[in-house]
Amino acid sequence: MNHARIQWPDELDEARFLAEYWQKKPLLIRQALPSFDTPLPADELAGLSLEPETTPRLITRDTSGAYHLEHGPFEAERFETLTGNDWSLLVTDVDKHLPELAAYLQPFNFLPSWRIDDLMVSYAPPGASVGAHIDEYDVFLLQASGSRRWSIDQHANRSSALLPDSELRILADFHASDSWELLPGDLLYLPPGVPHHGVACAEPCTTWSIGFRAPTHADFVMRLAEMIAEGLPQQRYTDHITRPALPGEIDAEALQRFARIWHEALKQDSEVLADLTGRFLTESVNVTQVSDNDVPQTEASECRFWMLSPFSRVAWRRSLDQASAAVTLYIDGETHACSQDLAMQLATPGHCLELNRETHEAQDHELLQQLVHSGVLIAAEQDEQDEQDEQDEQDEQ
Repeated sequence: MNHARIQWPDELDEARFLAEYWQKKPLLIRQALPSFDTPLPADELAGLSLEPETTPRLITRDTSGAYHLEHGPFEAERFETLTGNDWSLLVTDVDKHLPELAAYLQPFNFLPSWRIDDLMVSYAPPGASVGAHIDEYDVFLLQASGSRRWSIDQHANRSSALLPDSELRILADFHASDSWELLPGDLLYLPPGVPHHGVACAEPCTTWSIGFRAPTHADFVMRLAEMIAEGLPQQRYTDHITRPALPGEIDAEALQRFARIWHEALKQDSEVLADLTGRFLTESVNVTQVSDNDVPQTEASECRFWMLSPFSRVAWRRSLDQASAAVTLYIDGETHACSQDLAMQLATPGHCLELNRETHEAQDHELLQQLVHSGVLIAAEQDEQDEQDEQDEQDEQ
């Protein structure tokens, strides 16, 4: 199956999608990935939800219509107790727990790859749903198996009120303006804030949700303030009192001194702010910092192909100095220098890198050796190596 590009309908392509739909309005693309055959059957998804490092959720609905949320990982016996069809299983970060699925994110490479958050896969028996809700980020809903009816509410006066006393952010009032039944390979794009409701049809189904990171302004400002503070000298507040103080008063002179401290701290040049932003965007709470002694030592000479560790985040930027040919690479909040070609390879989901001095510049080769040693690059499985060989052959033709 060719999962490298979205098959756009007539008169629509990536550029027009970005101009007319991205973060503006929903779009249904029939057979965006033609003849899609899911590589993740429902029983394997359930098995994944038992793994200790996963963060699955089970959503059930009782006889009164109320939804309930359970967090995993689960025990196998939990699924044996489920009766009827009023339940759904959702597993996040599937592309990280099953790195071979990262290649299925390549159709979305026309969007900034650092914006892609994760691949979530949901399973639902016939008639099941997780309720009408709103996402605060862009999402592509790919039907992977079975069929699901998606309804959206595009009314301008829609309400975002939520059901009271619910563990889930389910809308209290939802009136569909459009509905479609999605079959395997169909893709529904939803910009942030569009109410939507999915219900499994006559057979069990799985849906893939490709979500995009959208940090809040508050999170960005707060983290940058922390990073700026980490770089400030260990200097304490001082003052020069010229007159007796009134009890408890913060006088105008003290306020001016604190204002100067604040403004001096914010005087960061463009390069520093760019680096802080790159570090922020590639930080991940899932990445555990380990010492070299904790990393399984696989020598670069022992393997031909390598790939980015599943939970690592990567992004890059051009130098603000137009004379520089190197780019700045960010991986898991760390900064490196490398060629643009290497940065793009590392940022391509599922891409395998070949490590030898003939295929990389000296600086890039040294960086790759460093990333292997630190565990950021891991040995690719044989399937990924075979697929990369096939892709390389296609590129040469």
